[in-house]
Amino acid sequence: MTQARDADLTSLLDLVRSSLGVSAALLLLADGTSFASRRSASDEAGLRAHAADPASAPVPGGLQTAMAPLESGSGIVWIGRRGPQPFAAAALEALRSFAGLMDSALLRHEEATRLAANLLRTKDELVRKQAEIEQNRRIFERASTAARIGVWECDLTRGNRLRWTDAVYDLFDLPRQSPVERDDILKLYDPASRLAIATHRERAIRDGTGFSIDVHFVTALGNDRWIRLTGEVETENGVPVRFFGMKQDITEEKALWDQTRYLAESDVMTGLANRSLFQATLSVIGAKNGGRGAVGALLLVDLDGFKQVNDTFGHALGDECLRQIALRLRDVCRTAILVARVGGDEFAVLMDDATGPDQARLLALAILQALSPPVLWGEYSFRIGASIGIAIPDASRQDNPSELFTQADIALYAAKAGGKNTFRIFDPQMKRDCDQRFETVRNIARALGADELALFYQPKLRLDDGSHAGFEALLRWCKPCGEVVTAGAFQSAFDDPELSARIGRFVVEQAVQRAAHWHRLGLDFGHIAINLSTAQLLDPSFGDVLIARMAELGLAPHMIEVEVTENVFLDKEQGPVQRILERLKDSGVRVALDDFGTGHASLVHLRSYPIDIIKIDRSFVRHFLHSVQDRAILETILRLGASLGMDIVAEGIETVPQFETLRALGCKLGQGFLFSQAVPPDAAAALLKPIGFAPLRQAV
Repeated sequence: MTQARDADLTSLLDLVRSSLGVSAALLLLADGTSFASRRSASDEAGLRAHAADPASAPVPGGLQTAMAPLESGSGIVWIGRRGPQPFAAAALEALRSFAGLMDSALLRHEEATRLAANLLRTKDELVRKQAEIEQNRRIFERASTAARIGVWECDLTRGNRLRWTDAVYDLFDLPRQSPVERDDILKLYDPASRLAIATHRERAIRDGTGFSIDVHFVTALGNDRWIRLTGEVETENGVPVRFFGMKQDITEEKALWDQTRYLAESDVMTGLANRSLFQATLSVIGAKNGGRGAVGALLLVDLDGFKQVNDTFGHALGDECLRQIALRLRDVCRTAILVARVGGDEFAVLMDDATGPDQARLLALAILQALSPPVLWGEYSFRIGASIGIAIPDASRQDNPSELFTQADIALYAAKAGGKNTFRIFDPQMKRDCDQRFETVRNIARALGADELALFYQPKLRLDDGSHAGFEALLRWCKPCGEVVTAGAFQSAFDDPELSARIGRFVVEQAVQRAAHWHRLGLDFGHIAINLSTAQLLDPSFGDVLIARMAELGLAPHMIEVEVTENVFLDKEQGPVQRILERLKDSGVRVALDDFGTGHASLVHLRSYPIDIIKIDRSFVRHFLHSVQDRAILETILRLGASLGMDIVAEGIETVPQFETLRALGCKLGQGFLFSQAVPPDAAAALLKPIGFAPLRQAV
């Protein structure tokens, strides 16, 4: 045998004794040295065992002969009662055969022992793995509970049988491990979510794919909840057998997303949609049907008079006005797709494709009526009107929804030009006019940079003796081709705030420099009147800058007059305009109200503003000899000016009868083609004399 262990000795002796049927036996062992530490042992029957190395220990009973055939290094175990017995050759051979059998038995025993040890180690590893799996399961359960994520599966082979983890039961507010029926669970979802689940489930089963959707339901306890539902399909031999996935509670995430979306798409001030959502809505509609999405009328509503209220009483009142206006718009436009605040005091109303021109007109009238009641704020009451531009898609023009805003904006411009507190519906001619205005702005901006703009000067006369009183500086565009264009032909350039401000600075600088030049030459030019633009009157520093520039050039205050139109009073009541004009008048610069009678000014403005001169518009002068009404208006203005101590200037005198009649009515000053057109600076200087000058001759 390869090796025998001490622990096996007693059982080995019993085996040998019972197998040989003798009271004593000799057992041959290979590697007998393993018994060196155990010289003898006795069992219960009194047998004595002896183990030894034949090379170092005596062998009992003269067995040296029997040991001779054994290989070197083998050993013997003698078993017997009080001494060895002689063995016959046959017995010795039997013992050798038995030794071989025992060697095989012990090998199998050793292998069995090794396998048992391996099994024990495998069992220990399985126990450890099971504990690790259980720990991981607990960690997963805790993580799932914390993240409110649960796992589900649906057995497609067993009638859509559902199985859930505890976290899913908690999501639905159901007792853990309670039976769940798919049909009962589906009833908890809202209709849109049920439809989404059915659609994605059918597609996933058909295509063998997965899905992830956000759905809404009401739990068994009545709690609103949103979950992110994911699903995957498991197939066997191409046949779907199982659906499985996760359900995650995203209620808080959805609430945060809704709040973020509200802030991103809503105007915080009014609660209406903001410009971003409005443009996105137009884009979505425009993306449908090949960029020709179905949309109805678009109305742009711009508040009239809001800026003056905001500037005068501050943003607190302005914000309250916007909120009240927004409430009225929302109420009157209930059928609209969207009501949005798209600018400071500009709103947009988008209707569906059933809204035609007639319905749009009625809606515009309803909006104007809804905005007509005064806005109340504490003890104050303010009336704020509106101008409305309307764009309606035209199938023949194949209008893109994104173009509607431009069309409505053009119509809004027309409504404001038409007197405000009204509406206009876009038509193609408005677009052509708008393009022309744009072209004009571009051309005048280029002309200003190319020094093609210049001031011409039209004389003013004293009608009683025809003597020179002063000049009005008038802007002209001197084209390279030699054509001279009056300012009326490019009036739309002044609607551009930036360009208007640039032109205004140019006009003032040219006029004061010309006055200084004539003054240095000793020419008695009287005064030069400068027409001020709205952009200049919006600049609070304008008055101080003009006064400082006049002083720098050595001009006396009476040498410069400023002319303003009536419309500036309407947009800036009690605002910067009045402060600027008062500053100029206090310095000695006279202020003229131009085109009186044609705008919307009232007699209150003559009392409230520092007006020195009233200029009667040429439209009254042209017709007063033949129109009773125009003559009555003209005579009234003359009397009004006299009673208020103001000078009156009649514009547009073109005939001798007009001149003579105006002089007879007491009009002291006049200008017009009868005397002279506006002429270049050199021609104007030729009309002047260094010391005194004769009356200007009437134009032939």
